[in-house]
Amino acid sequence: MIKNWIVGLSILSFVLGACNQKGNKSQEEKKDSVTVVSPQTVEEHNELSDVITRFVRAYASKDNAKANALIHPDLGIYIIYRPGAADTFVRLDSLDFSRPVPEVFDYPDITYDYVLTYEKLPTFDCGTEKWDKTGFFCDTTSHPNQLSNIAAFEDEFDEDKFSEEDLVILEKGEQESYRVILTTTEPLIFHVRKYQGKWYVTTLDRAYAGCDA
Repeated sequence: MIKNWIVGLSILSFVLGACNQKGNKSQEEKKDSVTVVSPQTVEEHNELSDVITRFVRAYASKDNAKANALIHPDLGIYIIYRPGAADTFVRLDSLDFSRPVPEVFDYPDITYDYVLTYEKLPTFDCGTEKWDKTGFFCDTTSHPNQLSNIAAFEDEFDEDKFSEEDLVILEKGEQESYRVILTTTEPLIFHVRKYQGKWYVTTLDRAYAGCDA
């Protein structure tokens, strides 16, 4: 009987070990599937800067064609907005400056004289209604998580809203993206991602720094 008990423990240990290895392998495969591309050379920085500044110019002039040229059809563009107390988002195939999201919040006229700088992003204080610094920034040392956080929050109340695949796609996209903030009177905040060798705009955040709710 003791022999059978020892054999049983051995089998259980083997099964648990196999499960742990499978789980670790699955996590490693998910991690390996993320392609984090941080600009290293002057040329790579120039490519990223070019897309960022072109999008800002297109946004400022409300030029649909120029803005949408920086949005990949496979990726579309996510618009983050705040219809009430909590942020949400919608995915669109393209931008149309005559049809804002949300409809009650027109795309603003913006002017700026800042030069793009690569450093830690500014934060907005709703108490003072001020930024801790002003300018035109992109942080390539960290990745945005706004979409995945919103999806995780909404998934708690509606488990059918996002599939597991949806959540993985959002997280993967964010791990391959960088966030940009231009602290104009109506700030412009968006994400860029390198996809198939080129940089594209993938997210427009119209909620951050909005303290009305």
